[in-house]
Amino acid sequence: MIVDTHSHLYYPELKSNLDEILKRAQDIGIEKIIIPSVNIETIKEIIDISDKYEIIYTAVGIHPTDVKNSQRKHIKLIEEYLQHPKVVAIGEIGLDFYWDKSNIDEQKYFFEEQINIAIEYDLPIIIHTRNSIEDTIELLNKEAYIKIKGQFHCFSGNKENLEKILSNDNFFISFCGNITYKNYKKTEIIKSIPPQKLLFETDSPFMTPIPIKNKINEPANIIYTIIRLSEILNIEFDALVEIVYNNSYKLFKKLKGENKNNII
Repeated sequence: MIVDTHSHLYYPELKSNLDEILKRAQDIGIEKIIIPSVNIETIKEIIDISDKYEIIYTAVGIHPTDVKNSQRKHIKLIEEYLQHPKVVAIGEIGLDFYWDKSNIDEQKYFFEEQINIAIEYDLPIIIHTRNSIEDTIELLNKEAYIKIKGQFHCFSGNKENLEKILSNDNFFISFCGNITYKNYKKTEIIKSIPPQKLLFETDSPFMTPIPIKNKINEPANIIYTIIRLSEILNIEFDALVEIVYNNSYKLFKKLKGENKNNII
């Protein structure tokens, strides 16, 4: 009864061993995994993966750090994939001012255009924010986007940011394996989040949790992040899993679809 809502399984170090990785994921209780794209090329790749494995679903979009290598016409190409039954969201999209601040206006253009696609097709968005959460919140507070639904993936904001996000019932929060690290300093923020607003993710192959921090991350490692969340929130593990499982289906409604071509 676990959904890994964010796992980049098309990275070579994961894709080359995917059968075994997915077997380990299912062994610890993962029912479904969402793979977000970062550009047009990865969209094609993850669609192929989702066709092969029943456990895999996808999100399609252009990542803010890939905007510099993308063309505006690529945004329109995203729509070609939205009728595929395994596409459950638009993502990973957003703003990133950590790696490059030279193209902020273009990042915002790509972000807003993809939000508009999500609204048109009634799909949630998976939101990337790095050194950009205030700008992201401001943009999403536009009246035109009042109905947009989404996930703030790998949340790293402060309590004020969190309060603004959760004032809109359409948004959910997720954390990665870094919350298991000894130097993680935002446990008080996690304590203030209602469990009904949480999702689980790994961000594989990144953010490997303790006790296996120095290895490549994979979906099965989500168990360590969930254990840490249950400790911080003082909620019994199985109870938290059930709540968050329901949250996943509340946001990603197309997860209820079935693909019976191949099962692993």
